[in-house]
Amino acid sequence: MKRSLLLLCTLVALTSPAARADVGVDVRRILGDPFLAHAKRGVMLVRLDRGAAATLFEDHAALPLVPASNLKLITTSAAMQTLGAAFQFQTRLLQHGDDLVLIGDGDPSFGDAEYLKKFNWTTRTVFQAWATALAKRGVGPVHRLLVDDSVFDDQFLNPNWPADQEQKRYVAEVAGMNLNTNCVDFYIKPQDSGRIVRFLTDPPSNYFTVKDTCVSGDDNSIWLSREPGTNDLLLRGTASEENDVPVSVTLHDPPMFAATVLAETLSAAGISVGAVERERTARLQYESDHAGWTLLATHKTPLTAVMARANKDSMNLYAECCCKRLGFAVSGEGSWANGTAAVGSFLRGIGVPAEQFHLDDGCGLSKENAISANLMIHVLEHDFYSTNSQAFMDTMAVAGVDGTMEARFRGTDLRERVHAKSGFVNGVSCLSGYLHGRDGGWYAFAILFNDVPAGGTSQAKAIEERIVRAVDADSTKRSGN
Repeated sequence: MKRSLLLLCTLVALTSPAARADVGVDVRRILGDPFLAHAKRGVMLVRLDRGAAATLFEDHAALPLVPASNLKLITTSAAMQTLGAAFQFQTRLLQHGDDLVLIGDGDPSFGDAEYLKKFNWTTRTVFQAWATALAKRGVGPVHRLLVDDSVFDDQFLNPNWPADQEQKRYVAEVAGMNLNTNCVDFYIKPQDSGRIVRFLTDPPSNYFTVKDTCVSGDDNSIWLSREPGTNDLLLRGTASEENDVPVSVTLHDPPMFAATVLAETLSAAGISVGAVERERTARLQYESDHAGWTLLATHKTPLTAVMARANKDSMNLYAECCCKRLGFAVSGEGSWANGTAAVGSFLRGIGVPAEQFHLDDGCGLSKENAISANLMIHVLEHDFYSTNSQAFMDTMAVAGVDGTMEARFRGTDLRERVHAKSGFVNGVSCLSGYLHGRDGGWYAFAILFNDVPAGGTSQAKAIEERIVRAVDADSTKRSGN
């Protein structure tokens, strides 16, 4: 009997959490890397047991830090919670007398050439289908083509975004009516050496002008920019070969860009169009009284598809449209102030202390954003235990498979077992998400680094991955493998 009791006590000691190597010891050793000597950090790791989470490790978890693109997980989670997983963006085309009216709903995917490739659609596929249908119905001539973008306010750029990068795709203007992520894509056609290159644009349009001084040569160094506040584009540098991947530049006033391209598409189908104008009262007029209005077409995009492009591919415009659309749903005005307030309300509702966050946009581009690792874990726990758990997880990039996680965790067996969101701006590196452990259980992690050394992105990423691997190693011990 004594021998049996001794054996039982020995087995309990060997399998209890205290007897195993504590994952916290491993993680603290990783965080002791000299690379992080002067960095700020917030780290929290939890095991997602049935019905409740158990904390494995936390370090400065309540400290608000700049999250970079990790903020997209928070914005999209709030959007799914408030708008509902079944929500759809609906872009409408109406007729009112001799006018056509394009009413935007903030859909960031409308005419997004890169996103639409998987459907074999182009930037103008929807517009061309509309034009063909209207021509068959004998619609026209059109006196005015009006665009209503009033679902969002008219502040296209967040004041805390980098002003010297407004021509970059990731700083695209945010509007109630968008087209091709509010950029124009260039495909360069070099000529004989020393001659000015030719180019094609997607979409082709007279909405912008191009000053082309780019010459054909041995080097491929193309520069594409835009004069601030205008649609005067500058193409310069040298080009040695045609580009399969487009060179893109943002455009100013996206709703007027979209309306102009629609007018040009209608004209190409034989429907003459007069003036192209903005009319921000059309939506309210139509929704208050349908009399005199004819709904010609509606284009719908599921919220989950927008969330996936925001989270998997880290598309800033997509996250910002979720933020402003959330603001519109809650307050009737789609602004950054109302959108971030709605996200804040969501966070407080799931138990996050107000002092652990400050929100300025929806995508994390602004360095005025600050969140804690504890906040991120609250969001991940909320979504894991919600009825939309799988739908939310499906919007996240998967290690070794897709999106911004495609090249992460190389050389490990964590491929397909990590669903996460990375985040980078100058001095900031973050990684948050879920791990499917070897024990069959699920884990959530939030790793936020600020004030990391310049040029140290790869080192920061390596440390983040070491932490996730330490959690996986801990789960291996739990599984007995």
